[in-house]
Amino acid sequence: MQPTVLPVGGATLFCISTDRFKSEYFSLRFTLPLCAKTAQQNALLTAVLGRGTERYPTKLALNRHLDELYSTAISTRNQRIGDMQSIGFSADFLGARYVGGESGLLPEVISTIAELLYRPAREGELLRSDYVESEKNNLRDAIRASINNPRSYALAKCRKLLCGGEPFALSLIGEEETVSDITAATMTARLRALLRDATPTFFYVGSTAPTRVAALITEYFPPFVGTSVPYTAIVKKGTGAPLSGEEEMPLCQGKLSIGFRTDVSLNHRLAPAMLMLNEIYGGSPASKLFLNVRERRSLCYHCSSSVDLYKGVLFANAGMTPENRGITEEAMLEEFAALAAGKITDTEFEAAQRSLDHSYRQIFDNPAVLSDFYAGRALIGNTDTVESFRAAVGAVTKEDVIEAAEHIRKGATFFLKGTLDKEEGEE
Repeated sequence: MQPTVLPVGGATLFCISTDRFKSEYFSLRFTLPLCAKTAQQNALLTAVLGRGTERYPTKLALNRHLDELYSTAISTRNQRIGDMQSIGFSADFLGARYVGGESGLLPEVISTIAELLYRPAREGELLRSDYVESEKNNLRDAIRASINNPRSYALAKCRKLLCGGEPFALSLIGEEETVSDITAATMTARLRALLRDATPTFFYVGSTAPTRVAALITEYFPPFVGTSVPYTAIVKKGTGAPLSGEEEMPLCQGKLSIGFRTDVSLNHRLAPAMLMLNEIYGGSPASKLFLNVRERRSLCYHCSSSVDLYKGVLFANAGMTPENRGITEEAMLEEFAALAAGKITDTEFEAAQRSLDHSYRQIFDNPAVLSDFYAGRALIGNTDTVESFRAAVGAVTKEDVIEAAEHIRKGATFFLKGTLDKEEGEE
């Protein structure tokens, strides 16, 4: 299943033509350099725009309109892809064959998203200040919530150590002390700059013909005059001595995050093997970290790993009593060393293969996930299809996994030390 790619008014449209889903999916994404000056404003901008349009000036009016479109859902997006930030809107709506007409709900969906960008709710020439202030409060809450989530906080701190000085280390929602400086004028200027300087990418999954989708975008969106920003990501193997950090927080548990760097990205021939490596190491309940460190040795409450091949980083995370920090970290690194030495049982390898194969088969069950698969790869110039990449993962050997391990180096460790004595049930 390969997307059809069409130019539309200076932008690009990717269409996946299929009638296998009951719902359809449409998205608009701006991919921008991730930088401290604009990341927080970008995150806030889509939230403010999503509050209403000239035609539907309140959230209530907008939601009633979407309810009339058979409960169409429009969501904002704010994601990290390599050293880039992706923002925009996505819509999930009932398929055309269920609502009649050549294009079903798609014309109204595209029209509404165009309104959110080009005809948002305003006060004079500026975005509504009450919406800006309301979303600033929501953003403050989100920042505080990220700090109050010990597991994600430890991971964020480890990411900053591992990729210090690189855009990937930045928060997508910024710091609380900078929120107050944002005004309606700031948001309006940011919107104008976005529409002037950047060009979006459109994705559609559904049964409407690609040429018809392109015609609808051209009808409702003005021509785009900005430029597509080249994708960037610093992907490299770790060098030098690993960095470490530690903080205390009033928790019962300790949260440990170990960061590794690799020069293997999604465009590398070892990308499928790196995914298998992560699955064997800590990516599933059949992994070494879960079965050996958590279950067999009972050293921690949770233990897992995750890999990001857009950036070339792998994180291993665990939660344990503070006094078990040292022995848990040692055990986690021992399991990685065993994997790198080829100590992988047939049971571990086959379980990882089945788990990943199931994950890639599931992509075909969700139009949004299917779109995300191709959106990320389109950004980096990767032409894999779901089928071809699934086959590549299925062809990985133990020798490939061992070779992939040679491309990984530990780069950072962060420990969030709990100072409480009594259990309080934190994650």
